[in-house]
Amino acid sequence: MPGIRNMTRPLLVLSGLALLVGIGLALAPWWASSRPASPSTTRENPSNEPETFSPVPGLPWFEDVTDAAGIDFRHNAAATPRHLIQETMGSGIGWIDYDRDGWPDLFCVQVGPVPADNMPAPSPSHRLYRNLGNGRFRDVTAETGVGLVGYGMGVEVGDYDNDGYDDLLLSELGGVRLLHNEPAPGGGRRFVEVTTRAGLVNPHWATSCAWGDFDGDGRLDLYVANYVEIDPAKPLECRDFKTQLPQSCTPTAYPLTTHRLFRNRGNGTFEDVSQSWGIARVPPAPGLGVVAIDLDDDGHQDIYVANDMKPAYLFHNTGKGGFVEKAISRGCGLGNNGNTMAGMGVLAADFDGSGRPSLLVTNFQFEPNVLFLNRGQLRFDECSHPSGLGLSSLNRLGFGVGLLDVDRDGLSDVAVVNGHVNRHAEQINSSPYAQQAQLFLGQGRGRFRDVSTTAGSYFRSRHVGRGLAVADFDNDGLPDLAVSNNGGRVHLLRNRSQNTHHALGLQLVGDGVKSNRNAIGARIEVETELGTQVHFLCGGGSYLSSSDRRLLIGLGTANKIRRVSVRWPSGRMQHFHQLASDRCYRLTEAQSQVDSLFVYRAEP
Repeated sequence: MPGIRNMTRPLLVLSGLALLVGIGLALAPWWASSRPASPSTTRENPSNEPETFSPVPGLPWFEDVTDAAGIDFRHNAAATPRHLIQETMGSGIGWIDYDRDGWPDLFCVQVGPVPADNMPAPSPSHRLYRNLGNGRFRDVTAETGVGLVGYGMGVEVGDYDNDGYDDLLLSELGGVRLLHNEPAPGGGRRFVEVTTRAGLVNPHWATSCAWGDFDGDGRLDLYVANYVEIDPAKPLECRDFKTQLPQSCTPTAYPLTTHRLFRNRGNGTFEDVSQSWGIARVPPAPGLGVVAIDLDDDGHQDIYVANDMKPAYLFHNTGKGGFVEKAISRGCGLGNNGNTMAGMGVLAADFDGSGRPSLLVTNFQFEPNVLFLNRGQLRFDECSHPSGLGLSSLNRLGFGVGLLDVDRDGLSDVAVVNGHVNRHAEQINSSPYAQQAQLFLGQGRGRFRDVSTTAGSYFRSRHVGRGLAVADFDNDGLPDLAVSNNGGRVHLLRNRSQNTHHALGLQLVGDGVKSNRNAIGARIEVETELGTQVHFLCGGGSYLSSSDRRLLIGLGTANKIRRVSVRWPSGRMQHFHQLASDRCYRLTEAQSQVDSLFVYRAEP
């Protein structure tokens, strides 16, 4: 979530290093996060390690409530001694309020059978956990029909047919699956696969996807990032040159394919416009993270793609039924020192209080996570080290990334989950396979401080992190996290931070005619006596994962809201007054009446 303009925290710079731009700002958090942890806090994949800290007022803190919530999902990595590339990349996780009861439900992506050695029988499936509203979840996989088997990678949530209920788009090793949310014969809701009927043909290894209304017709179109071309029957095997240990091959060892863009026809079917709209005209690259957002404020949603070991894509929407790729020329195609990124996850948000969406990309170990600050007119500056995100991330391999205001002070915070892709990394280059997640506290003006060591037991223990999705699952006004781990358990982290700050929740609903019902593409301004925040509703984001699209906006010490302004995807402007703090509202396009959904009351 973006920062309040003109609102910053003090940033301490080590004496004597002030002239080292970037390093001076980042050195303190890097040193803190690099200190050796005790053996008791570095076990791989611990199951709810007992908490040793209590929430400290003013400091962010997450409690691992996985067991208490009834979440028992475990990702089966299908790992083989050959260390195949597909075994180490998945998988994602997503929040979806599938029954519209106001409580976000949790969808977990699973791998399935391939010509591999270790797949159990019966094969594990995707699973859906319904939020009961009391801190507990119930497995509703069977009754909702989502227990499909396939080599799953990611999930993207969106209401593609504007019927008011969110649907599921799953990416897999061999393509995508579209699951339509519809009434169940005996009551309740269920999901029915409609992939073939919808015309979503993508016989490739699909990774992250993004819904977005790219032609402005009020319907959600679909971008599908594809990774590399593999033949499961003839796997490519690689070894480290020095140790001869098996390791995952690099993506450059495989043939590549172009990504896909599908236009929503509005009758339940999609048309492949990858070529005609310019997506398939660029050199192919292994895509892993994607976000759909209007980057130059021209009213048209653009697409940014984090590619692995190839320059990123910035597809600029011309507004005339097409895209032009501009990443390198606009300063966001390459990472620190002009290096290509191993781009995994991606976020877009107003990180510096400029009112413009900037970009954050997670990166490979020994390369920094990359922050591109938006300077306007579709031009970006790479600011990884000056931001404080650079040095702190050098000893991690980043995947899923989440945007949140963990302490509700009105400044953007960032969570990143980490884990290596090589199970023998320790023997090859002394890098752990399981790694600690990180939490970066926003300082304002595009700067961050690493506070991982005090953020709770999950952040002090090691995991092979992959997917990360944000939602206030208990509706207490504090953003929570769900994390998927390769070959390990899903973890549910409840935000137990203690502070007296206020918050505002917003659920935006487009009119379903000129704007999509999810309001993806909306721009929101929230004005208080402390300043103005700017927020965006994006498609995609993170890595293979889907966060709750309800906005949870920290207000700091401000308890009065002067005005909320929404520019809907249709271009219509609306202003909302007399909204109270510490409440969640539903704002519906073209309606002056707002619906107060609930009051935030933090539980002890």
